[in-house]
Parts: sequence; C-alpha cells; structure tokens
Amino acid sequence: MDNKHAQLLITRIERFADRIARSILGQVVTFNAEYAVSEEPVPFADRQGGAFRPISEGETWGRTWASGWFHLTAEVPASWAGKTVVAQLDFGGEGLVFESDGFIRQGISNGSVFQADFSRDIVRLYDRCDGGETVDWWVETAASGLFGMFTEPDPDLKSTGRYGRYDAAVRAMRLCVFDDDLWHLWLDLRILRGLIKRLPETGVQRARLIRAASDAISAYADNRANLELCRDILHRELDKQASASTLTVTAVGHAHIDTAWLWPVSETIRKCARTFASQLDLLERYPEYVFGASQPQHYEFVRQHYPELYERIRAAVKEGRWEPQGGMWVEADCNLISGESMVRQILHGKNFFKNEFGWDVDNLWLPDVFGYSAAMPQILLKSGIKYFLTQKISWNQFNEFPHHTFMWRGIDGSEVLTHFPPENNYNSQLDTDYLIPAQEHFKEKDYLDEFISLFGVGDGGGGPKEENIETGRRMKNLEGAPRVRFGSACDFFERLAASEDLLPAWVGELYLELHRGTLTTQAIVKKANRKLEHRLRELEMMWSCLSPADYPLKEIDAIWKTVLINQFHDIIPGSSITRTYQVTHAEHRKALEDCAALRERAARQLFAPDPESLVVMNTLPYDLEQPVSLPGPWNNATLDGQMLPAQRESDSVTVLLAVPAYSFVTLRRSDEPAEAGRPSKGLILENDLVRYEFATDGTLTSARDVQSGRDIMAPGHKGNVLTLYDDHPNDWDAWDIDLFYEESIVEVARSVSVDPLPCGPVRQG
Repeated sequence: MDNKHAQLLITRIERFADRIARSILGQVVTFNAEYAVSEEPVPFADRQGGAFRPISEGETWGRTWASGWFHLTAEVPASWAGKTVVAQLDFGGEGLVFESDGFIRQGISNGSVFQADFSRDIVRLYDRCDGGETVDWWVETAASGLFGMFTEPDPDLKSTGRYGRYDAAVRAMRLCVFDDDLWHLWLDLRILRGLIKRLPETGVQRARLIRAASDAISAYADNRANLELCRDILHRELDKQASASTLTVTAVGHAHIDTAWLWPVSETIRKCARTFASQLDLLERYPEYVFGASQPQHYEFVRQHYPELYERIRAAVKEGRWEPQGGMWVEADCNLISGESMVRQILHGKNFFKNEFGWDVDNLWLPDVFGYSAAMPQILLKSGIKYFLTQKISWNQFNEFPHHTFMWRGIDGSEVLTHFPPENNYNSQLDTDYLIPAQEHFKEKDYLDEFISLFGVGDGGGGPKEENIETGRRMKNLEGAPRVRFGSACDFFERLAASEDLLPAWVGELYLELHRGTLTTQAIVKKANRKLEHRLRELEMMWSCLSPADYPLKEIDAIWKTVLINQFHDIIPGSSITRTYQVTHAEHRKALEDCAALRERAARQLFAPDPESLVVMNTLPYDLEQPVSLPGPWNNATLDGQMLPAQRESDSVTVLLAVPAYSFVTLRRSDEPAEAGRPSKGLILENDLVRYEFATDGTLTSARDVQSGRDIMAPGHKGNVLTLYDDHPNDWDAWDIDLFYEESIVEVARSVSVDPLPCGPVRQG
C-alpha cells in the first residue's frame, strides 16, 4: 500500500467515524422546562424560591456569572421499551443534576473555550428502560465555562469586555435513545485512528490497521444490521497483543481543580461537587476504575455544602476506589510562601485525610505549581512524604528537563522519589494519541517498565468520562501501544520505589523557566500573606506562654486556613481574575484584624500595665541585635539594670537592643538623657560585613565586602536602579516576563527627597 492510497483510506475512516458518531443519539423527546435565575448560587433546599418561567432550547437564560435552577420533566415513550436512554443536557455552561429528592446524579459541562472535546453533556438514565417512566430533575446551572469567561487577549483599558463576558443559552434539554453498540464501534475507531496517526508510516501494523478499517467500513455498508460484523473485522487487528518490551501505564483518574483562577473560590465549591458526583457515577459502572483527588480544602467544601455527596466519597475511599492524594491543604505556590507555611500546608493536609478517611498520604501532588524550592525535600521527608509528582517543569521555556523519574535531593541531602508523567500533561484523554508519544518520550524507558498517566479534564470538566475509561480498557494489552492498568498513585510509587538505586539525582531547586512575573504580580496579596505569616508566629508564641486551656485553637486554626487557601498557586502568584482578589483582600483584612484582637487578648493576660517598662519580643529562631525606637516620652532605657546604647533622633530615642531567639526582654524607663545624633557625613550603610555607598538619587555606587576587603560591584556600574518597563509579554499577561522587557524602558525612578539617619552610638546613616 503506497502512501497516497493509505491517505485516501485514512480519509474514508475519518469520514465514517464522524458519520456514525452523529447516529449514536437516536430518537428524542424534549424536556418540559422552566427556570429561575439569580446573581448568586441558591442551595437545593431553596431552589423553588425564584421566579420561574418556561424556556426552550435556543434561548439565553443567563449572562456573566449568573446562576440558575432548571426544573425538567419528561416521560419516556412506551415505544422505547428495552432501549438505552440518556439525557442530553447543555445549558451553555456548567451544571449539576439533582433528582427531585435531592440525590445528586452528575455534573455537566458544555466544553471549554479551549477544546470542544472537553464537554460532558450525556447523563445515563436506563440501560434498558421499561417505557413510560417519568423523569423529574432539577439542574443547578452556572453562566460560566470550564475556564471562566470569554476574554479579550491584551484588552484595551476602556474595553467593555476587559473582564470577560459570557452568554449562557440552552443548547440541549432532551431524552434520547442511546445506541450503545454504535458507540462502542466509534470507540474502536478512535483507538484505531490514534494508532494509525502515531505508528510509523512504513510499518506493517499501520498498513494492516488501515486495510482492516477499510474492509470493516465496506462490510458495514451503511446498514446498522452489519455492525457486529464490522466490529469483528476491526478486532482482528485490535485484539493483537502488545510486545514483551512494551511499557505499562498506571492510569489514575484525575481532575485538577484550581481552587481559584478564572473564577472565584465560591465557584470552585460547585466545581468540586460537579466533578466528584460525576466520578462517583463512573465508579459504580466501572469496577476496575480508580479516581483520585487532592486538596483537602476541596473535600471540606463538599463536606460543608453537599454532605450526602461527601458520605458517598467516604464510602468510596473505604472501598479503595477513591484515592486521597497530595499532602498539602491546597496545591500551594512553593516559591512565595514561608517554610512554616509549607509545613502548615502539609500538617493540615495530612491531618484532614488521616482524621476523615484514616488515610496517611505519603505523596506530594503538585502537577501545576510554578517551580519548587530546594528546601522542600527536607520538609517533605520530615513530614512523612516520600514521593513527589509534578509535570509543570515540562513547560520550561528553553531547557528541557533531563529526567521523568529521579531522586530529588534538597540542600541538606534529603531525597524524595520524583516522577513527571511523560505525557507532560495532567488532562490526558487516555488514548493512543496521548500514550504512544508518552512511551516514546519517557526518558527512563531503557530501564524502567512503568509510568503514570493522569487522565481526565479538570477545572469543571468533571474528570474522566466513560469514553476515557473505555479507551483505557481497549489498551489493556494492545499491539503498538503501552499496556494500560487502572490503579492508584500510591501503589505506583511503591512499585517505583523498588528502583530507587537506579535513579539519577537532581540536586537543588526545580526551577520553572516560565511565569517569572508571578514573583511580583499582585504585590498587595503577597505583602498581606507575609504579614499574616509573621502575625501568626507572634500569636502562637504569645499564647504558648499561657495555660493550654486558654489557647484559642479554633480561632488560630481559622486564620491559618484563610492564609493557606490564599496561598493556592493561582491566588498568591497573581494569576487569578479580579473577582478572586476582591475576596482575597477582604479575607486578608479580616485575618489581620483577628490577629490583632487575639494579640491584644494574649497581651492582657501576659503583661501588667506599667508605663515605666516596655516588653520586646523576638519570635524568630535566631538572636537579634538591632535598633529599637522607644515610646515618645522616654529619654533612655535599661535592660537588667544596664544602660543601653542610645541616641536621640528628632523627637524619639533609639536604643541598640539584643534579644535572644524566641524570647521576651523587659526594658525599664530611664531619665538619663541619650546622646544626640550627629549629622550624617554621607549616604552610607555599613556594618562589620558590608559597606554600601549611595548617590543622592538612591542608586548604589559602591559595595564592599568588609571582611575580605573586596569590592563586589563592577567599576562604573550602579545598583538599586529602580526601573519601570512596558509590561506586554507575548502570552500569559499576568504571569510572564519575556526576554525583550529590558528593551522597553518606560522610566527610571527619580529621587524626591533624601533624609540621612543621624550618626551616634546606635547607628550611623
């Protein structure tokens, strides 16, 4: 078979597959429907409180971020007896289907602004109906898609669509006869088409697949009665087994749900319910299938808002069908948060899974975070986490990462076994189109026999669909493709650990060569996060000095949970939408107010009012020696009876104070006058380690290592040059800083005033 002949037959196969796909849904009965719309989501119990009106297919029901309740009723025709019946529901956005008694059936979605194949619009009712059944459903809908609004790239500041738009219209509300056998034929063709696409053009298997498919189409002859014969011909090739050297894929059902991104956190609550309901439905129908979900915060959302659904999840976990994954409260950013925050993410994450499910998670699950600190392996091992999964480093802008499986070694020598799925994707479709390239690209294929696949569409796509599981079944032992085995990440990592001694080591940071703008974007959020990290350390130290019975555990825990959720990897990096940050700013303000109130309560119990004394606290893990400003009326201060070095600066006195780590010291007021500060001789910052000299415009003109006696700035160059650049990267406008930014200078900062510090025994400026 020459290439031109092959291409002709491939086109025939494509056209045939598309043609039969249009016939899978047969006879149709349209639902009787009425709906009510609201600006905010309304719980199921209150769904009937709105103003309902009738609606038909094709009508618009809601615009940007609106929420709706649809009441659908229909009767299955008696003539459909014995047939498979499904509902096709598409409300132009996401939705959650309830039975009239409140039982949650499944989530739905009309697809995404990126890929139409992400849609989930079929809800199964009856494998074999009796005919005459009444269907009475309620559907909670959202006027938003998997990826939020339709937005303009790089919009003008005055654009009315700057913050996105969305018009949700009813596209389908119908009961349909579903041709299961025709659907399975279409799935066979999907696998076959993927093999043809990925196999070598001159290979024997590819030629025989093309021939078999063409023969099957001829045998079908556009006659449904020939379907079984058609499939038999295809399976003469599709039943051929994989070779001995073929790799195995552990297929883990997955739905990465961003806690916020192109939607606010409040919408994530509903995304979790839709996704989890859809997966529970699949677990019932596919006994070998295993689904996993990370982020305890998401489970907590469902526990609070959908308790019946949560109990079904608990049962699935107990059966070993549902896998809690990842040791963090949310999939947090790992560049901007403190080490203590990282420990708290893991502490709260592991505790939740242990308390709720009896599950001790030993893997960190961060497929979408923008780089990973070299301090993490030590923190992970000390937290009982042995394994790490991500794939984000595959996004590197310039240098391809050299491994998919390796030992990640931190700065103290700690190592964790790390795996990157070689699909470089966490939304795999689990078919030949994804897994054959993954096997080819797997960097350790010369000595490892297995890799992992995270299949299913997240962010509102509801995770895997039944098509994905069916294609996985067809690749259980298929010639030309990796062997697919449904399983858990936990079991995969345990098997992988047997090969630890063979794995290379990567030492230090896992740096993502992309999204560098996330280190500075939304600086107010980053600043508030750091303030809260400091305030919480102060609170915990102060309250730990009091009786354990008085410790405000619930209050401090609530503040920590606010901090942790807003450390999610699309919140603190600055890559979310405005609606997200309106909530984050309010939550940060409230958390800081709560910290202030708790600090005041602790101080009232710890200290007695005394205008002649001042308590200074060091909450850091190392000794401090630094200038401290005294209260306005004080002339000087003593510590343990000894006068402190002091100097008067303007209307206040500054003393040089040393405070040991994790300690309090008490200063006593002294009336002995402090030495007056002298005028500064220059703009110089100096201690026993470094000496910096500045020009009057604030730029650094000289930097010297005092101990070595060496200059550490190139002659003729300046430092501390604060420059404003034009911010228009090619992609990901809130995320990236492209190389050409240096060519787009807008302005350099100008000095407004210079106020040198006085010189004296405490400091010199």
